[in-house]
Amino acid sequence: MNKAANISADNTTGKRHFWFGSWLDDSELDTWLNKPADNGPSLLEQHLVRVMPTPFPFADFMQACDAIASALRPGNPFYEKCRNIVLRTSTANEADDLLKVISTTLASNAIREKIRCELGVLQPAILSRRYPERQFEAWLPIGCVTHVMPANVFAAPILGLIESLMVGNLNLVKISARDTELTPIFAEELCRLDPGGKLRDFIAITRLASKETERMQRLFAVADAISVWGGETAVAAVRQAAPAGVRVITWGHKISFAYIAAEVSEETGFLAETVSAVANDVCRLDQQACSSPQTILVETDKNPQAARDFAVKLAQTLEKVSPAITAQLPTDSEQAEITTVASVVQAEQALGLTEIFADSDDNRWRVFYDTRPGLKPSPLYRTIWVSPIKRSDITATLRPMRVWLQTCGLACSLPSLSALSRALFAAGVTRISRPGEMLDSYAGAPHDGVYALQQLTRRVSLDGPAAADGVGSLVEFELKPKLAPPTGPILDKAAFIKLAATVGRPDLVVKSGGSTGAPVYSLYSWTDYHEQMLWTAHGMVAAGLDPAKDRVINCYLAGYLYGSLISFWTILETLRVPQLPMAMVDDFDYVVEVIEKQRPNTILGMPSYILSLFTKHQKRLKGKIEKVFYGGEKLTAAQHNFLTETCGVSIVRSAIYGSNDAGPMGYQCPHCVGGQHHLLSALHKLEIVDLIEDKPVPVGEVGRLILTPLVREYPKVNRYEIGDTGRWLAEPCPCGRTDPRFELVGRTGDLFKVTGIFLNYRRFVDLLETKLNYEGLLQIHLKEEERVAVLEVWISQPSNGVDAKAVEEILLENYPDLTFGRNMGSTLIVWVRIVEDKDFVRNKASGKLTPVCDQRKVKQ
Repeated sequence: MNKAANISADNTTGKRHFWFGSWLDDSELDTWLNKPADNGPSLLEQHLVRVMPTPFPFADFMQACDAIASALRPGNPFYEKCRNIVLRTSTANEADDLLKVISTTLASNAIREKIRCELGVLQPAILSRRYPERQFEAWLPIGCVTHVMPANVFAAPILGLIESLMVGNLNLVKISARDTELTPIFAEELCRLDPGGKLRDFIAITRLASKETERMQRLFAVADAISVWGGETAVAAVRQAAPAGVRVITWGHKISFAYIAAEVSEETGFLAETVSAVANDVCRLDQQACSSPQTILVETDKNPQAARDFAVKLAQTLEKVSPAITAQLPTDSEQAEITTVASVVQAEQALGLTEIFADSDDNRWRVFYDTRPGLKPSPLYRTIWVSPIKRSDITATLRPMRVWLQTCGLACSLPSLSALSRALFAAGVTRISRPGEMLDSYAGAPHDGVYALQQLTRRVSLDGPAAADGVGSLVEFELKPKLAPPTGPILDKAAFIKLAATVGRPDLVVKSGGSTGAPVYSLYSWTDYHEQMLWTAHGMVAAGLDPAKDRVINCYLAGYLYGSLISFWTILETLRVPQLPMAMVDDFDYVVEVIEKQRPNTILGMPSYILSLFTKHQKRLKGKIEKVFYGGEKLTAAQHNFLTETCGVSIVRSAIYGSNDAGPMGYQCPHCVGGQHHLLSALHKLEIVDLIEDKPVPVGEVGRLILTPLVREYPKVNRYEIGDTGRWLAEPCPCGRTDPRFELVGRTGDLFKVTGIFLNYRRFVDLLETKLNYEGLLQIHLKEEERVAVLEVWISQPSNGVDAKAVEEILLENYPDLTFGRNMGSTLIVWVRIVEDKDFVRNKASGKLTPVCDQRKVKQ
């Protein structure tokens, strides 16, 4: 728990400013704002210079937002505290609605979706390659943002602060001196829930009156942008006070309206539905939202009385709808404005210009029909204008008010939609919605014609040295923040399957190959999938794929819900690399023919498939394939040498270390050999725990790999045991990347038991590689013949001509556990068989070589 947790707002002592984790009074605030006697930098300026170059703690920010979103539920002490503050000036329904909006906005999936929609990426501040070019681009924070917020609009300061934090800005939020303490209390709680304790450095809330101009000038002087909410007068004052060159972001009052096309009035059912929808828009929030309708424009091209008829029907509908929707009463001054406008309309009624339809019981709603076309501002609180308009006059009528236009609730037929929407957008409208849904929105929607996050960021580019040509993202070289270790039970495959079953409607379903057990169905959102493929693309560039020069034949397997070919299709598309989606075709003659004609220089696929292809067509392929990127199976050193020394391949590396259930986890650089990989730190936390106990192992010792995704929408996975073993590598990588390195050792499923003895598939592979320089395939078959255990070792024909008997002798001489059972009196027969590549057993879904085929009736 950090410092802010133990400090609360205390208005009795005058500490009204929540300032970077502490509560300050006015004199303490001045100490921060004012320059010292030597005219050096103020404390605030020193703070900005210290904090702004540091990476924003985005993961901690997301965790804190999720925690508050969960806390904003009835009964929670923080919820009740906020609700009681809002209740001082609002109804219970309004307080509950406000806190619900804040909670929904703070949910991590909502934040991710907003960032993705507005900026096109999930981690915008990371400098990433603009594939296939060599340049890097990023959405970086604009810097220090001073927010000038309106009085008593509870949600605006909180939501404005959260939006700015989403992109990593340092924020000085000025709220009115008349405002409640809701915003600083919220900021204090956000800092308290920050696990890293650094979020406070980016948040300052100050309560100032508009007359405190000197303090305001201090806040403006350090700002890179000023975000101002308010009317024309407030915005104009901020523009005048803003230093030259500072971006002024304005969020002012807007006017919204409904438009009823002529064809609506001609169809009774369509008209009734539209009138009911408009009535709901009028009553919801009592027209307090910028998207609430103030005028209804009705086309009179075919019927001059259409506008008045609509006004009559709307009044009849409001008579029924209005009592059913809880109303907010206007203040005395607001009621006076309604009365004044109604008096003018009533006076003009005598001239035949207007007509009033109003609630006869308690004057809770009113419809003003005006024979003159045009938009008219409403005094709100269920007061709506209805005016005629001709379709040809849309632009001329609306364009003079283009600066203030926002939403149009458009009712029309499909044939009219294109022409009407074009005319409305040309007139200045920024948003068109359906009547009845004018106050609704969707995740990632633009606001007032812009994306807010783009207003709060700047797009930067970097063209680095030639050494950066093999880099996909510069974050690979940045110091990684120290994240809190994951907690909770370790998730095995059975628990993972149960967790996945809780997802109702996944965007993508793929299946693991099931090489060491039952297959697992894995579920992804499109957002998660594309984020993972982006980072895999960066990893392939680190491994040596050149987006500007290479041409790839993709030989991964497709079908049976397996994800390898489609994943690498997306990866290559991300990189803008030309590809030939061959899949795992067993007609090697055809594959080589395509390679010869289409001239790809790079092949992607599983080692067993690639080795078989090169073994059969070594002469035809030599000199044609420069790069091999493999995955799904381990490649031995002998197999690597066969491809490089015999077949002339210059680069042989892991395409990525990953799985269908866990996604991409590691990548190789030119200094990674064998099973060595860098962790994809942008996507995962990795633990390596003891083979037996659930405790971390020292660096260098072998343990089980436990993965916790940092960015995954569903299912929420924590501490997933992926079935592999490995060890941390202590030495820094010579490539300079700071993503930690680990080395894969094998699968937990590589162990099998026969005649009471545990054997390891990897031991067989390593023995043949080291003793025979064997580069072919190897598979274990376990059988029972007349109560005798038989262990068959299937290999392809060794290139050095060694026969099966010699291989058998090498195994028995160098693997003591094979003879231990015999010495103890058990019967184990070891045979070696040389078979054709096509006869090896492979998983039907993935095409992977099955390491151990257990054909015994009773498993040991």
